[in-house]
Amino acid sequence: MVKREKIIQRASEMFVEFGVKSVRMDDVAQDLAISKRTLYELFADKQELLYHSISRVMRNEAEAIRAKVDIKEKGIPALFEIFEMMVARSQVRTRIMENLQKFYPEVFERVMKENRDLGLAQLREQLLGLVELGLVDPNVNIDLAVTMFYYTSMGLIRRHSKLVLPEGVSEESAYAYMVVNFFRGIATLKGVEQIDTYIREKNEKRN
Repeated sequence: MVKREKIIQRASEMFVEFGVKSVRMDDVAQDLAISKRTLYELFADKQELLYHSISRVMRNEAEAIRAKVDIKEKGIPALFEIFEMMVARSQVRTRIMENLQKFYPEVFERVMKENRDLGLAQLREQLLGLVELGLVDPNVNIDLAVTMFYYTSMGLIRRHSKLVLPEGVSEESAYAYMVVNFFRGIATLKGVEQIDTYIREKNEKRN
């Protein structure tokens, strides 16, 4: 593995485990048994290393989720599964991003823009795939649907600890409710039938 990539990989693990503020360049150099001079030859400062490290974490997470889900095989429920996986990982993600925003706002903005652009592009591709499968209405304004869904879902995920929900309603149930109803609004009859089947089968597994 290229030295630069090895450093980014290990630094990303350290930032996730110990926090973006706590890990110093000295710590990274010592952990990898390299000199500070070598580290600074590859990265101008901590902010540069931090950007590449957190960006790597976000990309790897997106790729891991994407690899587990096949839109062509599962249709609309594939997006439900993607969202469930994102919710399951939201605590670590939210902690990292909140600390990044607090201590390194410039890095936060760079990572957020990159992550947003990637997320919007992937969601657009997925929705267009569902249109081709006859599961989403072709008359839907895809770009508007992508924007509304992305910002609503990401807003809910990032604010998970601040949500005030009715008694007996879990965060996971609230997220699922939002996602299901969004897709009911843009789905064809075939898509709605697929959603209903997915919900029915999921409820049967719980009972």
